[in-house]
Amino acid sequence: MRYKVLGIGMTVFMLAAAAVLTRAETVKERGRVHHHRVGRREGGCDCGGLSLCTHLPLVVIDTRGQMVPGEVTQARDRFGQMTYTKAPDGDTTVCVDLKVIDNETANNHPGDKEAFSTNCRLRVRGNSSRRFPKVPYALEFVDDKGENRNISVMGMDAHHQWVLNGPILDKSLIRNYMWYNIAGELMDYAPNVRFCELLVDGQYEGLYLMTESVTGGKDCRLKLAANVNNTQLTGYLLRYDRPTQEDLESVRDIYTYSERMFQTPQDIAIRYPGKKKLTQDMAKSIELDYSAFEKALFSFDYNSDKYGYEQWIDVDSFVDYYLINEFTKNLDAGSYSTYIYKEIGGKFKLCVWDFNNSCDNYREEAVGPQGFFMNERAWYFMLMKDGAFVERVQKRYKELRRSYFSEEYLMGYIEETLEFLGSAIERNNERWKEEIANWGGLIPQERNLSSHEAAVEQLKSWLTERGRWLDENIHGLEQYGHYSRNKVYAH
Repeated sequence: MRYKVLGIGMTVFMLAAAAVLTRAETVKERGRVHHHRVGRREGGCDCGGLSLCTHLPLVVIDTRGQMVPGEVTQARDRFGQMTYTKAPDGDTTVCVDLKVIDNETANNHPGDKEAFSTNCRLRVRGNSSRRFPKVPYALEFVDDKGENRNISVMGMDAHHQWVLNGPILDKSLIRNYMWYNIAGELMDYAPNVRFCELLVDGQYEGLYLMTESVTGGKDCRLKLAANVNNTQLTGYLLRYDRPTQEDLESVRDIYTYSERMFQTPQDIAIRYPGKKKLTQDMAKSIELDYSAFEKALFSFDYNSDKYGYEQWIDVDSFVDYYLINEFTKNLDAGSYSTYIYKEIGGKFKLCVWDFNNSCDNYREEAVGPQGFFMNERAWYFMLMKDGAFVERVQKRYKELRRSYFSEEYLMGYIEETLEFLGSAIERNNERWKEEIANWGGLIPQERNLSSHEAAVEQLKSWLTERGRWLDENIHGLEQYGHYSRNKVYAH
């Protein structure tokens, strides 16, 4: 085996992790499943090399001869935003056949009996990644009548909306998998993920990550649901992101204090309830509720006991979101693809999304392991002015550095995951060898690494340096919450 698993003192780690989770008795993800720890191990080919033979689940898509919509067109809409190809009937998706092959005791082959098959509405998804040679897909499982069909996939909770993410910008292949799972250990909710290999119309497309789409509903892990009278909302999900074509995902844009204050091009759009359930009254109720939170946050009373932000947010959620994204320098966090939700009877919480650009893999510029950035993001611009919030961040960082953020845990996690993937890495890299060697996803061109091995070493080295820099400089966060800097905001 190419990758040697680092020896980790698991007993020591579990004691440290237990200490970290002491505060998190309310965390629902205690049973987080890491695919590389529970999945079927590679044991060699069992079919004599007659077909694709993998220990990972296989996803097989038959497009029925249709072009998959969602690719970027040359045209732009009246607001100057990107537009995407559509199906001949004008729909943003096409209906395809999808099956998953996931044998428990043997390898998986294209001709094996499937674990399930379903109709699936399919399109290309993403922002920049729509243009990548290895495209990501949005999946929506439906029945014969076109209604949502919740299905358990590869052992994950039943859901009808999924994402097939194909790592190509991230040549290490594991950033999203690793950080979704670590986030799932710390936060109330993070998307479930499993590795798989993909066939589209018989063409092998390599290693993909089946990812639970962030949405809500009575049957989803996020328990967001409307009251029966459809006039008040008891739970909802918003997405802070670039403006996009409304009919793809977003339902209604909310003009927010963040937009007014920072003059950003981002929108906050209602992601749940979706179009079929959202009424004008519900949308207005959401808008007023969310605006009340931001009004409290961006006011002179932002940190007061009676009127401040703590009345509105789950502070632990905002602290963990800050640290996960600050540790990885995931520069899109708090600006793009940022999910904020409010469960029934609860306070606002955050959900992580998309780490392909993290750990110095940001497309537009090199990102060194030094410095802070999350204090510049909309909500944190105010939160970090509160010395008490800064103290909670510092305390939590020190806890995590003894467990999930420790060098031993992170390096071990990388090695264990790569060992689990085994020959799937070679198959993927053979399928995409020209792009891995020559495709320039990062700017400037010299930042692009030409092999999987080099990308893995870059990820390890960067995480090591980042952790050590933060160890020496985490006290520097106090500058953002000091009274001398923020007296104009003090109540």
